[in-house]
Amino acid sequence: MHSTGCLLVLLHSFLGYSHILQGPQSAAVLLHSDALFNCTLSKPWVIMTWLLKGRTVLTVLSATGPVVTDPRFTSRNNTEGNAFTTELIISNVSLQDSGVVMCDLQNNGTKEANLSVQVNGSLQITNHSLTVLQDHSTAIVCQASNWYPEPKITWMLNKTWADPQNYTTDSTLSTDFYDTTSTLRLAPSSDVTIVCVASIPALPEPQTTTVNLRVTAEHTKPSNNKTVLIAVTVTVSAVALIVLIIVGIVFCCKKRTSAKSSYQEEMRKVSQSRSPNGQNSKTPQIQGKNNLGFSAENISGNLEIHGSHGTGSTTAALEVPDVIQTNNERHYPVNPKKIKQATVV
Repeated sequence: MHSTGCLLVLLHSFLGYSHILQGPQSAAVLLHSDALFNCTLSKPWVIMTWLLKGRTVLTVLSATGPVVTDPRFTSRNNTEGNAFTTELIISNVSLQDSGVVMCDLQNNGTKEANLSVQVNGSLQITNHSLTVLQDHSTAIVCQASNWYPEPKITWMLNKTWADPQNYTTDSTLSTDFYDTTSTLRLAPSSDVTIVCVASIPALPEPQTTTVNLRVTAEHTKPSNNKTVLIAVTVTVSAVALIVLIIVGIVFCCKKRTSAKSSYQEEMRKVSQSRSPNGQNSKTPQIQGKNNLGFSAENISGNLEIHGSHGTGSTTAALEVPDVIQTNNERHYPVNPKKIKQATVV
């Protein structure tokens, strides 16, 4: 046993001593992309292996090159002077590939690095209205969905970084991904271009979304215009209604007056047509009628009795006014005529 150990030492001394000159560097890559790791060895070397999360994924021999057992894990080799560099290529990485990557030079040490597989999700500003009143406070909301790891959210206003005190950020982990919401509060005095910026280490450039916030003056409020319009409409409608009522009343009065005049004219024409010999209706026409003006007063005083008592013949003189009738009116003369009446028994 002791002789065997001595033989190995003599062999290494004869062949020369090999060690790892530079180990792999940690890497953050996006989901479904390729991850690359380099390990540089000094010559001479015999065998080295690549391990992912403690599992050997690729073996490289100095005499024959890489021994591939999984097509997702391959390598490229390069020799420069007394240094040999082997590059591990992990294709189409998944979230399960995240972990420790190790370069192992048999019997001469190891070097480790970390692989982080990351996901950039969607990014959008969710505000429906992008018009605000001048110097009025408003909130702009930026939503980052399905990211891994948690993204860092920042804001830019007209190409200037916003003060972190002006926005807040909250994140929740759902299954394997993060949903992050950032709210920016501002009170702009003029139009402003707003940019929401989300970044993770695997992104070469941050992901952004941009909106233009329009600022309007306070006197252009739509509510004031509507109030004035309603007031004017109501006033004009009220005046028009009053004018229509007055016109209606005047028209009705004129119509009644015209109807009354027409009626009187028709009655005058009828009266003229009924007058005999075409005489004017104002001239009284005497007709014989029942003497309704007869009065029996003072009959006893005016009664004259002639003849003897035995004959039973009496004669009485009565004053009876003549009756003059014109159309539907009766006229009684002022001085009634005396009418002698005789009664024979």
